[in-house]
Amino acid sequence: MKIFLGGVAALVVGIILLIFWWWDFITMLKGLIPVILLIGGGFAAYSGYDEIKEKMTGEPEKFEPTFDTKAAETAAETSEVLSDTPGEEKPKKPRAARAPRKRRPKKKEA
Repeated sequence: MKIFLGGVAALVVGIILLIFWWWDFITMLKGLIPVILLIGGGFAAYSGYDEIKEKMTGEPEKFEPTFDTKAAETAAETSEVLSDTPGEEKPKKPRAARAPRKRRPKKKEA
């Protein structure tokens, strides 16, 4: 409850200060936009440089596994799983006994 009240108080104070310091906020935002563009552009340039460097050296591309399955493979696997032929029963693993769950006592509201 204390955290919630602290968050609400910070929200209210933040809104009030944003109203009073609106032009200072806009000035700060104007100064922050070029910095974000510089950092983002530098990161993009480095990533592109790294990709070009890998292609120039002839290194093989990284293998990324795909999770696409063909419809025929999926249908064959499904038919194998769903077949209930008496001669092909799969052995079942024995289950371990579980202890009963303990319930927490209900909290009293203050």
